[in-house]
Amino acid sequence: MNRRKAIGGILGLAGVSYASVIGVSHFKENSTESRGKLAAHANFLAELVDVIIPATSTPGAKMAGVQDYIINYMEDCSSSKEYTNFLNGLNDLHERCENAYGCNFEDCSASQKNELLENLDNSWYSKGLLMKINNKLLGRSFFNLLKTLTIEGYCTSFMGATKHLEYLPIPGRYKAITSLQTNQKSWATK
Repeated sequence: MNRRKAIGGILGLAGVSYASVIGVSHFKENSTESRGKLAAHANFLAELVDVIIPATSTPGAKMAGVQDYIINYMEDCSSSKEYTNFLNGLNDLHERCENAYGCNFEDCSASQKNELLENLDNSWYSKGLLMKINNKLLGRSFFNLLKTLTIEGYCTSFMGATKHLEYLPIPGRYKAITSLQTNQKSWATK
């Protein structure tokens, strides 16, 4: 066996293990410090979810209380990576709004709010293979989490399931293949 390769392998393995220990401790420190801070952003989250699912002839996400669902999910069920990404994303979006428009997100016009969220949606890591790699290495991004949790929270809320989606508390016969009518609501089951 080549002695140089063996020493290089041992040093490489030691470096990787040291870096992983440092990385794990970094995420643990950040996650324990920052848990419990999302409740202060409730109004900001309410405005964000209202831009994603606005009120029309059916109630919007803000009216359905989706912001509370997101806060509860992120505080109680998310991984430390996702929680850190979400909190950093909220702070980053707040700073972008301050720098671009000189006001809070809540005080922006509807077109400014849409523009900010479209910029997040069109970022380089929000689509395709790069998004999958980024999700594996760093956890889901802020905007990916926000969209997913907004849709989940809205579709499982009482208002979303009964006013926006078709809901039958006592289902009838099972039909494996059905054809949808024009403007028919989708079903409130997964």
